[in-house]
Amino acid sequence: MASRILVGRLLMAFGIIAGFVSFWYTLEYTWTPEFQATNLPEGPTHSNYHAFREAMLAFAVNLLLIWVAIKGTNITRETWLITTFMAIFYYLGWWAAWPIWGYHAPNMIAETNHLIGTIGGMGGLLLLRWREST
Repeated sequence: MASRILVGRLLMAFGIIAGFVSFWYTLEYTWTPEFQATNLPEGPTHSNYHAFREAMLAFAVNLLLIWVAIKGTNITRETWLITTFMAIFYYLGWWAAWPIWGYHAPNMIAETNHLIGTIGGMGGLLLLRWREST
C-alpha cells in the first residue's frame, strides 16, 4: 500500500512538473506578437487570448493534480472522478489534435514533455484512486 502511494506520488510529480513546463510555454504565447493571427477579422490578438485561456485551464488542472498527490488515497470518490475527468480532457488537448487535424507539439522536446506529463499524471491518478472504506 505504501509503495503504491509513493510510486503514485512520484508519477504525479513527473506529470505535474511536465504540466507546469507546458503551462509556462503556453503562457508565453500570450505576449508573443508572432503568435498573433494577423489575418483574423476579429482581431490579431485573439489567438493570444486563447493561449492565455488554455494556460489558465492547464494551471487549474495541475493544481488539482497537486491536491490529489498531497492527499494520496485519502480522497473522496467524487474528488478523484472530477480530477480524472479534467485530466483526461487536459491530456486529450495534447494528443487528440494530431489524428484529427495533424496538429502536434512544435518539437520533440515538447512531445517528450507531453508524454512524461500524460504518463505521470494518468499513471499517478490510477495508483492514487480512492479506496472504499471498510
